[in-house]
Amino acid sequence: MSPTRVALAGWLALGLACGEASIEPGATSSTLVLDEAQGRLYLTSPDDDAVVEVDAGSLAVLRRFEVAGGPEQLVRVGERLAVSLGRATEVAWVALDTGDISRTPVPCGGTAGLAVAGADVLVTCPTDDRLLRLDPAGQVARAWTVPGGPAAVAVVGDAWVVSLARIGQVLRLEPAALERLPGELARPPLAPTVGSVILEPRRGFAATDARALAVDPATGGLALAYQAVDHDSDRARPAEAGGYGAVVDARPRIEPRLWAACGGRYARFDGGERVMSGPSAVAAAAGRLWVAHRQTDNVAVLDCADLKGPETAASEAELTLVASFSVGRGPRGVVVSADGRTAWVDVGFDHAVARLELPSAGTAGPLSPQAVLRREVGASIYSEAGSRGRKLFFDAVNTHLTPSGVVTCGTCHPGGGEDGLSWFLHTVDVPRKLRRTPPAWGARVGPLHWDGAFDDAAVLSQATLRTLMEGDGLLVDVDAMAAYMAERPPPVPRPVPDGLQAEWARGEALFTEVGCAECHPAPLFADRLPHAIYVDSPDPDGALAEVRTPTLIGARGRPPYLHDGRAPTLRALLVEHYQGDRHGRTSGLSEADLAALLTYLESL
Repeated sequence: MSPTRVALAGWLALGLACGEASIEPGATSSTLVLDEAQGRLYLTSPDDDAVVEVDAGSLAVLRRFEVAGGPEQLVRVGERLAVSLGRATEVAWVALDTGDISRTPVPCGGTAGLAVAGADVLVTCPTDDRLLRLDPAGQVARAWTVPGGPAAVAVVGDAWVVSLARIGQVLRLEPAALERLPGELARPPLAPTVGSVILEPRRGFAATDARALAVDPATGGLALAYQAVDHDSDRARPAEAGGYGAVVDARPRIEPRLWAACGGRYARFDGGERVMSGPSAVAAAAGRLWVAHRQTDNVAVLDCADLKGPETAASEAELTLVASFSVGRGPRGVVVSADGRTAWVDVGFDHAVARLELPSAGTAGPLSPQAVLRREVGASIYSEAGSRGRKLFFDAVNTHLTPSGVVTCGTCHPGGGEDGLSWFLHTVDVPRKLRRTPPAWGARVGPLHWDGAFDDAAVLSQATLRTLMEGDGLLVDVDAMAAYMAERPPPVPRPVPDGLQAEWARGEALFTEVGCAECHPAPLFADRLPHAIYVDSPDPDGALAEVRTPTLIGARGRPPYLHDGRAPTLRALLVEHYQGDRHGRTSGLSEADLAALLTYLESL
């Protein structure tokens, strides 16, 4: 048994899956909520700032709630919906009886996952590394620092389970231990855990975009879908072996996986019905897992009859494919009926809802939905070109982009952001180098890449799909891809609490005094000019004479730092990697001034 699965077995033995705990519906969030008794669906529509109520049978839209701020996920709490907002510093509440909308201020720039914990609601803040507990009145009762990009959260028995999307781990937290901690958010972080699991412990591999968490409501069994990527496992790999769209000896360098007791692998990149990439959502019921894939536009139904049971499967065990469905562009959420035979899919890029019915007998080849409704959409944050570009950015089906269905731009830039990894790159057309992934939304102003090799995002897109994704680039609208990257919103600034306003103001002043603003001027916080600040690298493949200044927007949630990822934290960047004060004159700062500067940087 692999180390990961040994850890999983011991972790479950701590109490997550060893009793008869029953999980109430809504224990964890999705972009969809199903009220099976009333025949209603509720889903978020972040492009046009809405929550939509849909008839589960006819798929007709019944009501639309205007919820500004980029609604992402939701859970039902009595007669209210709690809604996370990706582009706001609040959580929204929708009263289903009256249609009233209320909002709770939170100490985060954007929220993501939610879970119902008794009378409370848990909320994750991925960019801010925070976990919140909202009380029954909807106010923030507690907030904890949880490093690693907390994304999905679930309540299972007496434990809280959190996926860390940036570093590819799963935490099991004890609420009682958390509640005993001091009330202030602290640096360094305070987050005691009973257990944690590294999803991909293999050297040079990582788990990215670990956001799709499901709880089986009948058993309390857990499943998490993520993308396993080989970013730096073999530097002796010949350049002729290709980039990240290649499949060598039936194994791709990037593939979807499941963290579940029933097994891990389920995709095959052989041209058949198991070509699946970019898991975006998962739901569990009646011994089956329904996994939606944003990049291959399909949903897999996998046999996982013993989701909660003893640890017996090897980590490479391939789950049985019960059925697969082609659902349309960019599925982002899935919810399943109690009997596990009907599912509803939020087909995000098409602004559609699809209903899937599992056939009574196995069927070869992808199935079609029983019904699909394309919704009317209000004023979108994306232009028509930006919407088309987003589809291309996450498209693993178009062979001009990538021939085998493995990789997209969204693989290294999940959600249009970044994966937090340093990649070793080496192909026939790319000289060997180690580079930290920049955010795709940062491609607003050229030149691009750490060395400024590309004038704009369209040129960069064409080069990337040819040199790393194995595509030929023919008939690909790279201008639309550039439009998406320009229009994709960056992270929202973090609110500064009243007690830190003076420290923040001191940090803002220091930002100019010590020279940070010279290369990082507002509003982009980047001059995009080359600077010879880090000539040497601890890694020979990380050598770079000059680097183009990156943006500091959202820097608090984007470790590690520098072009080779050598600085694990912002503090380490300022204290250990200033090299003769060429990267800001920070060597003489007192602890108080250093804390003030960090407070300012973490608010951007």
